[in-house]
Amino acid sequence: MQFLNPALLAGTLLFAVPLLIHLLNRQRHKRRPWAAMDFLLRAFQKQRNRLRNENLLLLLLRCLIPILLALAVARPLLEAATSLITGGGVVHHVFILDASYSMGLSQDGAPSPYQRGRALIERALDRFERNPNRNDKVTLVRAGVRTRFLVREDLDIASSKAAWLEASKPDDAAAGLDEAVSQVVDALAEADDSLTQVYVLTDLQLRSLGDAVAASDEPAGPALDDTLRDLFEQLQSRDGLTLHLIDTGPMADGRGGTLENVQITDLRLTDPAAVEKTPAEVIATLQNLGTATATCEVTLDIDGGEPIRKVVEVPAGAEAEADFQLTFRTRGRRRVRAALIPDALVADDERFLTVDVRDRIRILLVDGREGGDPLKSYAYLWKAMLDPDENVLPTFAVEVVDIVALLGGQCAPKDFDVVVLADIERLNNRAANAIQDALRGGTGVLCQFGPQCEADSFNLHLFAAGDGPMPFRLLPPQGGAPGSSTIRSPSIADKEHPVLQEFDEDIYREILQAIPMWRWHGVAADSIQEDATVPVCVTDAEQTPLFVSRPFGEGQALFLTSPIGSEYDADRWNRLDDPLVAFPLLHGIVKWLALPATDAFSVAVGAALSCSLDARPIDLEVSRPERDGRPRTPLAEGARPLPGGRFALPLFTDTRFAGFYELDFALDREAGREPQRLPFAVNVDPAEGDLRYPTHAEVQTALGVEQILETLPVVADASEGNDRSDLGPSLLLMTLLLVLGEAALARYVAARRT
Repeated sequence: MQFLNPALLAGTLLFAVPLLIHLLNRQRHKRRPWAAMDFLLRAFQKQRNRLRNENLLLLLLRCLIPILLALAVARPLLEAATSLITGGGVVHHVFILDASYSMGLSQDGAPSPYQRGRALIERALDRFERNPNRNDKVTLVRAGVRTRFLVREDLDIASSKAAWLEASKPDDAAAGLDEAVSQVVDALAEADDSLTQVYVLTDLQLRSLGDAVAASDEPAGPALDDTLRDLFEQLQSRDGLTLHLIDTGPMADGRGGTLENVQITDLRLTDPAAVEKTPAEVIATLQNLGTATATCEVTLDIDGGEPIRKVVEVPAGAEAEADFQLTFRTRGRRRVRAALIPDALVADDERFLTVDVRDRIRILLVDGREGGDPLKSYAYLWKAMLDPDENVLPTFAVEVVDIVALLGGQCAPKDFDVVVLADIERLNNRAANAIQDALRGGTGVLCQFGPQCEADSFNLHLFAAGDGPMPFRLLPPQGGAPGSSTIRSPSIADKEHPVLQEFDEDIYREILQAIPMWRWHGVAADSIQEDATVPVCVTDAEQTPLFVSRPFGEGQALFLTSPIGSEYDADRWNRLDDPLVAFPLLHGIVKWLALPATDAFSVAVGAALSCSLDARPIDLEVSRPERDGRPRTPLAEGARPLPGGRFALPLFTDTRFAGFYELDFALDREAGREPQRLPFAVNVDPAEGDLRYPTHAEVQTALGVEQILETLPVVADASEGNDRSDLGPSLLLMTLLLVLGEAALARYVAARRT
């Protein structure tokens, strides 16, 4: 117990005043024998005990009055019940705050679940700091994009509060509590504290519980992935540890339910590759997770310019698309953003996309028949299919070279979007290295094997015992003579493969599978690599692959075992030159190969940002999106060298918020420094926007917890006055009651004695 005015405790000495008066009033008389008094003495002895008790009671009351009055004005403070609970030992308080983006839900201007959880933790820290008699240490954990221990076992509450200021808002994460609780379990095993209080503050949204409480067909009720339950059981089985699950969400009353939410789940170009001054279509996909039809206004802007608007109706529980027709006026990597009017959950009301706009899709065609009859060349077919009308703005630019230019290093495959090796005889080390370097840099390569190809040369330079870009060992030609009666045809094995993207209707796929084929190169079945894909086969007994694709470096390699030849070549191996097949096939192949194997410029929240460049980047700085709010930051780490003379940007992993991240740097070239700016699009996982909340009863059953709280328990309740109680007013009231009691008792005693 403590006192606000300890000096006034000296007033308790006033209890001596009534005691002294009592002693002075005790008169001493000389005893003398008197026969008449014997009768009176016997009567007095009968009442002596009663009189003595009455006098002592009055004396006690009169002594207590100044003592209580002095204590009241000194204002004693009584420690809260938590001191009795902890027994004065060190208590380890572990706070786990859900920082996924559903915690940012704000309805009608009310505090979000994250703000409510953060306020509870701040109150607890304030309480710990105000009470110097407590022995508390704190661990603060944010369960966001990554589990972050902002404070670990800190006894300095002031420094803990300072670190907690960093956690001002939730991440744009879509993660459960499993990882954070698992790391806390491991940390507590190392700490080995005798007294531990673990508080898990979450909105209890479905995704926060991992695979969480889900509707079950069993009459017993909900089912749960047992990972989080097991972690909770591990915590609750520890001696001296108490687990508190605190619901800060919109259904904190425990009734459960679903809230309305409309989100943008996807933003894409209909054509894989974009060309400047060529019409393009961008589609935004909307999803309505509510129970009523929503009318949404969608806006689309390029590089922050004037937005295009479209109104779309989205039925309850369904998807809808907003399509925008636009033209990119300048080349380079453009920033495209789609947005809805913000609702209660703003994180999924935007979607971001970066588009690499080119002047044209540039194709290097190494023609194995260059120099012969132009009508029988492969160049004739490719130019006829990709750019048939000179008066139309071209999308493709085909540059034709012969095999000598490739073998002699007179062309640079890495400077093109797509490289086509059309029935060339052989390769050498220089050409093979150039092809592989181009693939590593993101250039697509199509290799058509025909009658002129030497299988051993390609096996040596491109297969390379499985280490090269060719994912199989090539065999000599098979089948019959062109035009013979033995006819095979293509058979589609994977109709969703991107090379068949232009065959969007069944009728066109049927036409493709009806094309006659006579000859093709065999493939050693036991040599096909695991990462290879076979979208189309030949209908021979061995089902020999016709198309085989494989990612290599940042690019895609596609191999065609029977080439697409000119219609003027009577000895061609197939009739894939039919315009109904050749046009969609070549367009689909080139558009797909022009894109890198993976889009490094469009990632999910939490993913690392990086890409490869053809020169060393220096002076790197990163600009974050507006939602992040932090200023431009230099990157200390340098670029990493890659094979083929390329360099990888250092990994930037701090992508906790959705939006555009821009990396500014200079490329250190021989001619001087070349400034560059690369935008990266970072998007949320739409699954976190599914605002379904199980009832408290379901969660208790699924997680094995006894109760779910709406606020902090007594042991960490930070409300004002819970730490210490001021007993001054109570003592004043008791003093008044004693005065009244003493007066009444004195009057009663005096009346009896009279």
